[in-house]
Amino acid sequence: MSGYVVCRSCGTRIKAGRAFCLKCFEPLPEAGAAAPTTVWESLGLSATQQAVLTIGGGLIVVALVAVIWQTRPDPVDPEAHPVGQPAAAPARRADPIPTAPASTDSAAPAAAGIEPFTPTALPGPAAKTDPADMPALEARLASLDQQLADRHDDAELLDRKGQVLELMGRFGEAVGCFEQAIKLAPETRSYHSNLARADASLGQSERAIAEYREVARLQPDDYAARYTLGMSLQRKGDDQGAIPELQKAVALGPGETGGHLALGVSLERTGRVPEAVREYQRYIAIVPNSAESERLKLHLAALAAPPQVK
Repeated sequence: MSGYVVCRSCGTRIKAGRAFCLKCFEPLPEAGAAAPTTVWESLGLSATQQAVLTIGGGLIVVALVAVIWQTRPDPVDPEAHPVGQPAAAPARRADPIPTAPASTDSAAPAAAGIEPFTPTALPGPAAKTDPADMPALEARLASLDQQLADRHDDAELLDRKGQVLELMGRFGEAVGCFEQAIKLAPETRSYHSNLARADASLGQSERAIAEYREVARLQPDDYAARYTLGMSLQRKGDDQGAIPELQKAVALGPGETGGHLALGVSLERTGRVPEAVREYQRYIAIVPNSAESERLKLHLAALAAPPQVK
């Protein structure tokens, strides 16, 4: 065996005198040189003792790492805070805003710089009476006056006279007749409605709204009562007050287009754009091919478009 050496890399026995292993080409030890021994062999430890020491050393290393982690210094807050007052939590990073919302029901459209929709079909003041009809109205008024001479406390006759005076453009006198009728029959909703309309014609919006509220009180489940009250508030500029009344009107008459359109307008004016969009869409669903619907479609497209970067 003295004429051979063992390759320390691959363990192949090679004839002494060669410089490299013929199998792995690693340098070969000189013949007669003592083979290096490991630390474990030099200490005279058995395989079991070697395993125990290896595991123990690993556990010690893990324990040291845990101690260093637990005793690490806290990060220094660069901003000063009063004693006893905790530092404010770091600002939460805002989520990216989608450039085009998938649905107008789940995300607010970009409405910056877009004027709220202005309907062209909202009810306006009553049309003026044709002058050719005035003689007939005068005759009707004279007849009512004759009847009232005998029945001056007849609420129905007073209300009819008020309506004739209203058609003749004599709103102040009409208001007086309606007020007398209400005193005689305060629970008759049509008298309050007629007085509210006459007050509105005179520009007395607060008085008109008070009467429309009375109409809604007398008949709370009537679509027209809620809608008219909501519209009177909207025309006055009180969109916040109009919204709950128009919402009640829509609930009472879901198939009525006027309620959806008016509610959408007030919602948009108050910044509740996603809710306004839903009402506009409901209006379009009922009358998809009207001129107003075409205008609304263009408006909805503008609301859904991403904001322009300047």
